[in-house]
Amino acid sequence: MNDNVYAGIDLGGTKILSVLLNEQGDVLYRSETATLAQEGADAVIGRMIGLIRDGLSSSRKLASIGVATAGTLNAREGVVAYAANLGWNDVPLGRRLEREFGVPVNLENDANAAAYGEWAAGAGKGTKNCVYVTVSTGIGAGIVSGGRLIRGRDSSAGELGHITVDMNGPRCACGNVGCLELYASGTAIARRAGELAAEFPDKAASLLGKAGGEALTSRHVAQAAAEGDELAVRVLREAGFALGNGMVSIIHVMNPEVIVIGGGAAGIGAPLLEPMKEAIADRGLSSMTSGVRFVGPTLGKEAGAIGAALLYRSGEDG
Repeated sequence: MNDNVYAGIDLGGTKILSVLLNEQGDVLYRSETATLAQEGADAVIGRMIGLIRDGLSSSRKLASIGVATAGTLNAREGVVAYAANLGWNDVPLGRRLEREFGVPVNLENDANAAAYGEWAAGAGKGTKNCVYVTVSTGIGAGIVSGGRLIRGRDSSAGELGHITVDMNGPRCACGNVGCLELYASGTAIARRAGELAAEFPDKAASLLGKAGGEALTSRHVAQAAAEGDELAVRVLREAGFALGNGMVSIIHVMNPEVIVIGGGAAGIGAPLLEPMKEAIADRGLSSMTSGVRFVGPTLGKEAGAIGAALLYRSGEDG
């Protein structure tokens, strides 16, 4: 008798990652390849098909496919309406995969898929209410409440990066002012480090040295802060405090048991996360904030692919 397997794909701008799960949710097979989006949608979809086929065998019967991707989706029609990182407009990805494999296909926002993966099989496992926050180039969140993924009207719930943390702050590209992303994202950390380096050149040698003449990144700031660099520590403390203000809002609204913090900038660790926790303790309702656990992700780069596969297997497909 053939064993059912569930495919999950994380479609990114630079790579495609694929997993196959069994009925118990165990990863049986994993593979990845470069996206090469510049070659066009047909070529990218062909690579996705190849990754899935590579994992199948005579003893594995494909039951469904879940795809995690960035961009604007029409999940019910199986269409990627717009994905800037891929250069896609109105690509019928779901229908193409359904036609190829003859199984149901579900498209999901990548942050939502990663959140569901960490909740179902990772750091949030065993909880009913979990928020997964990504702190990288931007800031986003996926929310599981009462054991169900919160998508919102058009799968856009969880835009944590665009809540206001400074009513008098600068205008964001989204149209709002004082957005969290302007203060606590990896991009914001790098920008603020550059500003302080220009303002205090006599204190910037160590920080700028990490960049080696290239543009500063949040990684350079983290490296300098780990060595006690004054400007780098200040940048991360400011960013952490802003992040804490954003976290207070989501704690007050969603009342989670656990918040999983992922993304490249979150890997900075204590120099960013300790001031975040201080801000939460200072600004939040203690009855709601004191019981929240803050943990790192456990599924790593596979969270989105695993979550996409598990969503369909569990019947959470929209």
